[in-house]
Amino acid sequence: MSCAVDEYCSGIAAATKLLDQPDPPSAIFASNDDMAAAAVGVAHRRGLHVPHDLSVVGFDDTSLATTIWPELTTVRQPIAAMSRAAIEMLVAEVNARRQGKMPEPRRLVLDFTLVERESDGHLAVS
Repeated sequence: MSCAVDEYCSGIAAATKLLDQPDPPSAIFASNDDMAAAAVGVAHRRGLHVPHDLSVVGFDDTSLATTIWPELTTVRQPIAAMSRAAIEMLVAEVNARRQGKMPEPRRLVLDFTLVERESDGHLAVS
């Protein structure tokens, strides 16, 4: 298989492996939108209808999420807030070390947003 985008290629491989199982999943939550788009493509090639036969959700809310059909449901992270918090934490640690202090490890969890579009839904009942 020749593939130009690593994440997309790994999404094809992962979705193929999952959908080749004797009892394939009814949903795939991919690590990123490229992998989710690949899963949608694999599903379409197998004649599966997304989201009626297979729900697919991505992560990152990239522009790809709205350029494929159906548009991807995805998780949007607060990238700017994450970057700002990381820099603030790093500066605080550097300042503490300069003062000869060992700062306590910090953990910060920021909110995310589920962006609901068209690629997820209820499983069709046969």
